[in-house]
Order: sequence, then C-alpha cells, then structure tokens
Amino acid sequence: MNGHKSILSLMVKDHVKLIDLINKFEEKSREDFDSMLKAFYKFEWSLEKHIFIEEKAIFTSYNPEDVTDGYKMLPELTKQHNYIVNTLNNWRRAARNKKMISSSEIYSFKEFLTRHREFEEQKVYPRLDESLSDQEKQHIVAKINEMV
Repeated sequence: MNGHKSILSLMVKDHVKLIDLINKFEEKSREDFDSMLKAFYKFEWSLEKHIFIEEKAIFTSYNPEDVTDGYKMLPELTKQHNYIVNTLNNWRRAARNKKMISSSEIYSFKEFLTRHREFEEQKVYPRLDESLSDQEKQHIVAKINEMV
C-alpha cells in the first residue's frame, strides 16, 4: 500500500491500547470507587472513540462491489457495537449512583470484547484493506490518525 499503514495494523494498535485500559479498569475495580471510576472513564472514552472511528471514518467509505457478500459483516458489527455501547451506558449509570462495577462483570465484558476484536481483525479490517482503493485507505488512515 505504498508505505501507508493498513487499516488492520492501525486498528490492531488501538485494540492493544483498549486491552491495556480494560485490564487496568478490572484491576482498579478490586480497589476503591475513585480508582475504579477514573480507570472506567479512561477506558470508556477510548472505547467510544474507537467505535466512532470504525463507524464514521471507516464505514462511510466502505462501498463493496459485491453488496451481498460485502455487507454481510456490517449487521453483526453493528449488533456488537450496540451491545458495547449499552454496557458502557449501564456502567456509567451505575457509576453515577456510586456503585462499584464488579471485576466479574468486567471480566465477562472483556471476554466479549476479545471475540469482537477477533471478528474485526479476521473478517472486517482485512476485507476493508483488500476492497478499498489506496486513495480511500489513505483518506481513512488520515481520519484515524486525526482521532487517535
């Protein structure tokens, strides 16, 4: 791709950062409320930004030639993103009510995120990297870099 990064490599880098943040959040959930809250807000902000990047920067540019095959992954991705956003909203509500978010809740969400990440890294990003033109990829990579 003429020395430009692939969407896959950029988003994998962001996934690594998110894993680190959720691990810190899980760790802090075993401590006190203020530590947990601080870690939660940091994780939440990065995850929301990540989803925004995917949905805005990437999918507004994705226009597959084979629509049936090309769009198969999008409903699944949207469903997963909705689940993620709903979970974050529930946790935000709990945090506002001064409730601890249990490490077991965080752990099971982490399991979900792992499956989500694998889906994106194996199915979504490679598809984007192969189906978008270099110019489209450059445009997306520029938008990603702007936001990350």
